[in-house]
Amino acid sequence: MIDPGISTKKELDPILDAIKSRKLELRYIVNTHHHSDHTSGNGALKQATSAEILIHELDAPVLPEPWTWWSRMVAADPDHPCPACGMAGAYVETLKEQGKAVVGCRSCGFKFEVFASPPADRLLRDGDEVQVGMLDFRVIHTPGHSPGGICLYLEDEKLLFSGDTLFSGSIGRTDTIDGSFDTIIESVRKLLELPEDTVVFPGHLEQTTIGQEKRSLAN
Repeated sequence: MIDPGISTKKELDPILDAIKSRKLELRYIVNTHHHSDHTSGNGALKQATSAEILIHELDAPVLPEPWTWWSRMVAADPDHPCPACGMAGAYVETLKEQGKAVVGCRSCGFKFEVFASPPADRLLRDGDEVQVGMLDFRVIHTPGHSPGGICLYLEDEKLLFSGDTLFSGSIGRTDTIDGSFDTIIESVRKLLELPEDTVVFPGHLEQTTIGQEKRSLAN
C-alpha cells in the first residue's frame, strides 16, 4: 500500500475487503513523504494487517507526532492563506490523547484531522529496493516537497509512483517549512532522465508519462 490517505472506517473497509477477497497479505505500507494526507491511514492499516511502515529516513521523525510539524508551519507563517477561503487564521488543536490534531481556519471554519502514525519499521534511502512478490520497487530520493520525499520505480514494468514530486503538468508545492523549490527542480530533472514511455502515477490527480512531462515542462 502506497500513501494510505484514509481517515475513516468507511474508507478503510473496502481496502481490507479487497485484501481478504484476493487472499493477499499486506506486507508494507510505503509513504512517499510525511504529509498527513499520505500517512493518515498508517495506524489503522498496521493494526489490521501488521504491515511494516516504510518511509525515507529524513521524513520518519514526523510520523509519530505530525501536529508538531503543523504547529511549526502555523508559527512560521500565521498569515498563510487558507486553501478554502484564502484568508488568514490558521490554527492547530492538538488532541494528543486521541492520537490526532485538528488543523483549521478561524476565518471560514474549514478544518481537517491529522492522525499520528506508528513509527517507521524500516528507513529508506536512495537506491534501496522494496521487494513485493515478483516486483522490485527501486527507491528514488526526490526531496523538495519534503526533505525525505521519494518515488518508487518499477524499471521492468516502466511504472513510477511519484508521490507529490511530479504531477500531470505540474510539480509538488514547496511553500512549507521544509520545502525547497530549487531542490524539487533537481529531483524532477532526475525523474525526467527515465525512459519517456514510463507511466507515472502521482500522489494526486491523473496519471501521465515521463515523455508527456518532458514536453509539458519544456513549454
